[in-house]
Amino acid sequence: MTSAKGVFIGQRKDRMGARLLMMLTCIRLAEDFDTTYKVNWFPQGADAPELDHPQELFSTEWMDAHFLESAEFDALNKNALPIWAFQGDKSPQRLIEHLNAGRSVLVEEGFEVLAFPWEDIEAIRPRYRQFIHQIGFTEEIRAIMDRADARLSGQGVSAYHIRRGDILNGLPWKHTTWPAKIEPEELYEAHLAKNAGQTAIMFSDQPELITRFQEKFPDLLQMSDIADLSGMTRAKRDFLELYTMSRADQVVAPVISAFSMAAARISGQQRKVFRDVLSEGEFHAANERVIHRLQGGSGGFLNVSEASHIYAKALFHMFQFGAEDRSQEALDLANPLLEAGADNAFMPLLQALNLFYLERWHEALAMTEEALKNENLWPEDFAVLCALRCAILGRLKKRWRAARSFSQAFWAKPLRPDVVVLGSRAFYRDQLSLRLLPPTDWSLQRELRRPWFNFNSHVAQRKALIRLPCNFDFLLLDWSDLALDQKAKRLFSNPARIQLLVESLERAGGIPADDPRKQSFEIALRAKTGQMPHAKAIDSTRSIVAQRPENPLYHKRLSELYEAEGDQAQARLAMAESLACDPDNPFLIFAMGRLLERSGAIEQGENQILQSADIDEATASIQGVAGQIHLRRGNKGKARPYLQKAHDLFPPYKRFSNQLARTQS
Repeated sequence: MTSAKGVFIGQRKDRMGARLLMMLTCIRLAEDFDTTYKVNWFPQGADAPELDHPQELFSTEWMDAHFLESAEFDALNKNALPIWAFQGDKSPQRLIEHLNAGRSVLVEEGFEVLAFPWEDIEAIRPRYRQFIHQIGFTEEIRAIMDRADARLSGQGVSAYHIRRGDILNGLPWKHTTWPAKIEPEELYEAHLAKNAGQTAIMFSDQPELITRFQEKFPDLLQMSDIADLSGMTRAKRDFLELYTMSRADQVVAPVISAFSMAAARISGQQRKVFRDVLSEGEFHAANERVIHRLQGGSGGFLNVSEASHIYAKALFHMFQFGAEDRSQEALDLANPLLEAGADNAFMPLLQALNLFYLERWHEALAMTEEALKNENLWPEDFAVLCALRCAILGRLKKRWRAARSFSQAFWAKPLRPDVVVLGSRAFYRDQLSLRLLPPTDWSLQRELRRPWFNFNSHVAQRKALIRLPCNFDFLLLDWSDLALDQKAKRLFSNPARIQLLVESLERAGGIPADDPRKQSFEIALRAKTGQMPHAKAIDSTRSIVAQRPENPLYHKRLSELYEAEGDQAQARLAMAESLACDPDNPFLIFAMGRLLERSGAIEQGENQILQSADIDEATASIQGVAGQIHLRRGNKGKARPYLQKAHDLFPPYKRFSNQLARTQS
């Protein structure tokens, strides 16, 4: 039985570290919001078979109290909201009211301590150390936890985590890069040498690496020095290693690792990365030793896949801002790995980028086209390759093909840094045929830029683009319906993205404040974020439309404001005015179709969408929606060409391939 009050429901589909962090977060939230928490241990699509038997870890009594059966989860989830839906709030009031009404909250965050804007994260962080003891582990597990405490706690120990495992050899994980999860051995060696004489313990999902380290550092401990886990299941080993790691005084690990993050959270401290514990000179010297090892090919690595992943990591060092041009060196390092049989799908992508940096345009294009044929490409990497092809085609003055390739990349992954950077490069250089993209204020878009990304991407940003990249959230402001990526659609529930848009506008000093382009954008943004009443926004937008009656975007924005006010008749009239400005524009026809559907004119709206798909050339979402319309109508034969085109535009998108398969049955 659950309480009348809503509960926090934790679930993760991945492995031990993320699941444990999720549980600790649920415990914290339940405590602070005076309710309880439940765990959906078996969510649909879970990818951790080693965790299929939770009784290996948890007592029956505890699981009876906190685990959800499938039917219980379905019942609670019907009126639940995800935790991120409340993270833009300025007070806890809406969350409290939601819980008090008996509605639950789904918690899938598993990589960081969660804090709302009204909370102090530094006050929350230390509390996690005690939460682990509220979980009902078995007596067997508890006994080894006590042993780890006795051996390591308060002894000044450094714990190291080396992530490899399924990243090297597992499918599909080996086929994309993990620069925030993988760190080369040389960095660990540098810190161990720097702290010689201090107790240290190392954990890794690749035991051969610990053996290699112990040859150089004989006093280095491993888990077997605490307890023999060899007869235990993987779930037990994973948890006990994680808990033992948490007993160290400092945890040094890759930038992103739920395993080491969970260990640090349990200990009530921040996990450290190598930039925290090595000087700039030490960090640079260690990375140069990585490059030296790569010069010997794959022989100095566990296998050619590890060499490929370490190579991807080394590129970040080689292409850092201000460094000498090492593109030829990067190309030469990759060739032996490819010749040795590296089949990681990201390797041709990286080599195509090297050719791009060397301005070997035709070779880069050929490598890119070949890389796009690899069925193992991750969706993000397919989008990056499309963006790279866009930049190459733009340089070769193929503006139509460049725009088509950018459209493939952007609508699939509009927030991917590589897509933004390479797309900005082509846009700034006037290398895109904008007719293949939706109507917007492109002159204003050129002025709306965002800061450099502070996280990893494939592209060496300053080599591809010197200027700040575009803030393409401006384009999504009006056209997010075309994006396949769900995160991209959530623009208005993400305060950080909204703030970046506001700052982008403030920096656009070349456009006067009373310019209709800037005014229309400000009104649309403020109306959609609730900072301006729709009635006032309508009056202001009507004034802008009167000044610029030929601009379809302003009519479309007016239509959306009328719709938000519930005035469907005026919304349709305004959208008709928008379409009259450019009658054959597939995006405006599609927008009209969507509006008609929402207003109840389903068949009329669907026919408009089908018309837009017949005109559209490169927008996977438009083609996909058209195919879905025919599927609903039972016309599999008519659905097939639309779904095939959608699939061809973005093959990694499973919905299109699944729907296409339905047309064959």
